[in-house]
Amino acid sequence: MSEISVTSPPGLRGLDLKPGYDSSDRVLEAFYIPALSRSVHYDRSVGYFRSSSLSVAARGLSRFINSGGRVRLLCGAEVSSGDRDALLGRAEIGPAFAKKLADALVTESEVDRRRLEVLAWLAKAGRLDVRIAIPVDHDGTPLVGGSMDPYFHEKIGVLRDAAGDGVAFQGSVNESAQAWTRNFESFSVYPSWTEAATYFSHWALKYEEHWAGRMAGFKVYALPDAASERLLSMAPDVMPGERDPEEPEPMGDDAAVARFLQVAPALVGAEALPVATTGLTLFPHQQQVVERLAGLYPRSWLLADEVGLGKTISAGMSLRRLVLSKRVRRALILAPANVCRQWQDELFEKFGLWVPRLEGGKIFGAHPDDVRSVVPGVNPWESEPVLIASSHLARRPAEQERLLAAGPYDLVIVDEAHHARRTHIDEDEYRPGRLLELLDRITQRGVAKALWLLTATPMQVAPIELRDLLIHVGLQGPLANPQAFEKYFREVAKGDGPKDRKTAWAWLDQTLRDTPRLPRTAAEEVVLQGIRSQVGPVAAARIEKFGTGDLSGEEIVQELTPSGLAALREWLSLLSPVGQFVTRHSRETLKMYRDRGLLTENLADRDTQPVVVPFTQEEQELYDELDDLIDRLMSVHGSKRGAGFVLTVYRRRLTSSWAAIQSTLTKRLNREALALDDDQAAEDLEEAWSDAGLETGDGHQVNDSQALPLTPTEIEDIRGYISRMKNVPDSKFDRLRSDLDAARGRGHSTIVFTQYTDTLLSLRDRLVGAYRSQLATFTGQGGQVFRDHEGWVDISKRDLVDAVRSGRVTVLLANDAASEGLNLQACSFLINYDMPWNPMRVEQRIGRVDRLGQARDVVHIRSYFVPNTVEQDVYAALAGRIDDFRQLLGQLQPILGATERAFQAIFKAPRSERASAQQQAIRELVDQIDFVRQEGVGFGAEDAMPLPEHAPSPVALEDLREVLFERFGAVLDKAGRPVTSDPARASRDGESWTALATYGHPALSEVLARRAGGNLPDDSALVITGDGAWPSVAVRADRTPPTVVQGLKDIDNLGAAAARGEAEETANTIRLEAIGRQQSYENALTDTRRQQALEGIRAKFIVLVHEALAAGCAAARYESGASVDPLTVWHALNTDRTSMWGYAEAMRAKLNVPLARLIPARLGSQREPISTEAWDELRRKLGLELGGLMTLMRATFLGL
Repeated sequence: MSEISVTSPPGLRGLDLKPGYDSSDRVLEAFYIPALSRSVHYDRSVGYFRSSSLSVAARGLSRFINSGGRVRLLCGAEVSSGDRDALLGRAEIGPAFAKKLADALVTESEVDRRRLEVLAWLAKAGRLDVRIAIPVDHDGTPLVGGSMDPYFHEKIGVLRDAAGDGVAFQGSVNESAQAWTRNFESFSVYPSWTEAATYFSHWALKYEEHWAGRMAGFKVYALPDAASERLLSMAPDVMPGERDPEEPEPMGDDAAVARFLQVAPALVGAEALPVATTGLTLFPHQQQVVERLAGLYPRSWLLADEVGLGKTISAGMSLRRLVLSKRVRRALILAPANVCRQWQDELFEKFGLWVPRLEGGKIFGAHPDDVRSVVPGVNPWESEPVLIASSHLARRPAEQERLLAAGPYDLVIVDEAHHARRTHIDEDEYRPGRLLELLDRITQRGVAKALWLLTATPMQVAPIELRDLLIHVGLQGPLANPQAFEKYFREVAKGDGPKDRKTAWAWLDQTLRDTPRLPRTAAEEVVLQGIRSQVGPVAAARIEKFGTGDLSGEEIVQELTPSGLAALREWLSLLSPVGQFVTRHSRETLKMYRDRGLLTENLADRDTQPVVVPFTQEEQELYDELDDLIDRLMSVHGSKRGAGFVLTVYRRRLTSSWAAIQSTLTKRLNREALALDDDQAAEDLEEAWSDAGLETGDGHQVNDSQALPLTPTEIEDIRGYISRMKNVPDSKFDRLRSDLDAARGRGHSTIVFTQYTDTLLSLRDRLVGAYRSQLATFTGQGGQVFRDHEGWVDISKRDLVDAVRSGRVTVLLANDAASEGLNLQACSFLINYDMPWNPMRVEQRIGRVDRLGQARDVVHIRSYFVPNTVEQDVYAALAGRIDDFRQLLGQLQPILGATERAFQAIFKAPRSERASAQQQAIRELVDQIDFVRQEGVGFGAEDAMPLPEHAPSPVALEDLREVLFERFGAVLDKAGRPVTSDPARASRDGESWTALATYGHPALSEVLARRAGGNLPDDSALVITGDGAWPSVAVRADRTPPTVVQGLKDIDNLGAAAARGEAEETANTIRLEAIGRQQSYENALTDTRRQQALEGIRAKFIVLVHEALAAGCAAARYESGASVDPLTVWHALNTDRTSMWGYAEAMRAKLNVPLARLIPARLGSQREPISTEAWDELRRKLGLELGGLMTLMRATFLGL
């Protein structure tokens, strides 16, 4: 016999093995074949020694041959009365029974025959052993098969690989011809390297005992010669092929298939591929967002979908589409520290993108073991093409420089972008916080081709915050002016009734004329189509001309009916900064889609109730004394920088729980650092406290002993309070127990939120006795679940969600770290154990359960309040004006910041004045709600983008599975790095780490490159143009005329090339047309951006000149008392050769600013008189600003 070539297969650890399988899992492809292909030893119990049973057991063995391994089969056999007589007293099977076994190998099935050939080959090679198990009575007499007699029904399989790892499987797997194909079967799986190792050892040992004949009620015989010889006679002369007979025969050329798969993501018309090669199904609104972000790239956007609508999913899929098509090669994702890991997890698990994370001087790869330190002297921001990092890190001055130096970037994504804000909203002077400063520098230096800002609440304090963000996604020109920005929305929002204030139509018209228009999108076309249907084509045409200069605004308005004016306002809303630069959806969007039948997932209603928990007298006394203590400390130390921040944390923890304030005060006495439980507190600290020169550590710990030194008396008082807290009643906890029991009684699973880990740990320890294994926790450190014999053990986020969904966990305790990224539609009862000062945090919590697909029709929300506290009164005031906190995500967003400022203002007042301060703060809060409703920036408009219509994807996830694993036999995994084709199994969590076999997996590119083997031959019927980046085109040359390849079936069915030259011409034509369309779009976008920037320079120039002329006139009046014409001052400035003012006229001419607009007469008396010295200093300062403006214009646009 010829020598067998033996290769070592990859190990079993590389497989993504579920705890068990049944027929719905496609067990042949999911378990049996891949496990056998990686094994070198296979032990199997087989119900019958006959062709159909052996055939099923042999599935996948064709790929087992090259491993050099061995197979042992322990088979049952049917015994007749004649067989029994022949077996009596014999140690081996006699000729008659042997012939019967041999005859059982005869089959007319081609599939069975070919599989038996594999077994025969192994037997011929001395690598197959077969034994027969016969049922016997207590005397050893064989038993005749019958319904009441025992039969060998054992269902055990044990596989081992070359490394010594093993997998046992046991269950109801029958070996009839139908068992693996049509019958419903199930079995459990026990790997030897996991917590199931004990079960593996049990079944492996059990098999050894049975193989040796140590099995009560059975006697084990060697396979008789006749049966063995019959099997050997079936051995083929050559080694069987690797493909199982049930696997479809490959069609077409493997190299062509691999090459097509290589370029498929970059094909023209492959927009559906990024979704089709994941397990995600995008909701309609997410499809809209992806079409904006990816389809209109490189436009920049503010993505402002409401909480719970999946902004990360939309942005992640958009990123996948651009990365796979290679339109984005360098990208940076900045997010708050507490969600950086979540971004990395979701990009890996949901989108198959292996994006590293920069944190603490190290680069954390997609796998937990892929961690490396940043090399000294190397810029970490340029270490990876796509990188995730904390915005908290990025905004530090030294890091800003390195981040900018690492540019340019094709794309920068900033999550929770509302943290980019001014430090002093109420001041006219622009003072950006560090993150906003970073965005300013990114925009000014042009280091990002596109910028995506993600936030549900871009204006938490005032509309100016929204304007500041929109500046970075393209807002320029007149509407970039803060006053004009707000005025535009006020004017558009006015009514047209006799009692409504007159709309400044002329101003709107001129403003839009001065604002360069971005390339029109499908959203504008949809809105115009709707307007045409409402008011007719003639009026619609007039409306479309508003602000274009074709007709005056007043003339257009005069010809419109009331319905026409309403349509005009709709059109102007779309042309607003929000309409042009923001994509936004709310629950109203989802309801609309549901009503149209485009959405089937459930949308729950909310049952929201505040719960005021009465204190006992002892509790109230202790609470009041602790409140007084914090007030005393504030009065003594509050003027010290940093002390106010620390005492604010103390006050919040007092309201949270006795455990939280007790732990805080204990740590203060022990001089331990005060831990900040959430990253918002860390960011506030970094922004507001670092200037004080106090220790901030990594942003998550505060040295409060440094900020808050204590006297011996204060220390002794605190010790007394701590002692009393150990025995104080806890009415809040008692109410929690009552609510939890009631919720469980009604079949609800409950999530309990708290701001502080100390509170959570206290609740956990007090609830575990009642809830045991039904209790779990989730914090920024991950999840834990209680197990009766192990205590608290870690659990992955994926497994935790599964445990809640299945009902194994019914109570989940979480801090605000869980309010991002943990989707728990299976929980229908939510308890806010304490209340954050910003209502947005509350909405984020609720958003974890009130999501699409919520299991219940009603979500129950209970918010706990300590009686007679500021929290109770402020939230009661909000509830009196706002029915649902979701209203705060639209026009009322500024109330979010106003609420937090109200808390701060109240607690700044001494306790003796707090009641008055509270009344004042609440009155101002209520007044602001009313004002914003009337005058606020309209932010409720839904995105008008139509649902995109794309061609079917040329490749689906199932295509990749079949080609990679069944056709190519590819290996994507390594030891400890399993791969799955089931999207639900993908995970970055420690022990359950599993990668999805899809585009984005590094090994997939390597496999395809090896199989493709370079360029296709010149006579190939597959013609591909493009370098693997968008736009590439694949065309069939076996048809006349040539046709574009639609998918893998086309590749499999390729014939001989009949029109290759024509096919190349077709492919090049399609590619060039796509390039032309994109270049035309990008050129228009660049031109608009240039015009917008130029208009921005023009506006700044006018403001600068106005300020100088007004000051010059004021200085002249100071000297002579007589008024001076601003034009005279202008001419004087232009003769000033000591500053840049000497070039002002040249700049005016270049910017094409009319003198009448630049020098209005009103400037002559606009300012109070100023001295000559003040005028000289101001002229010098403004001249420097003018010089900077000239430099910007010269370098970027006009080339002066």
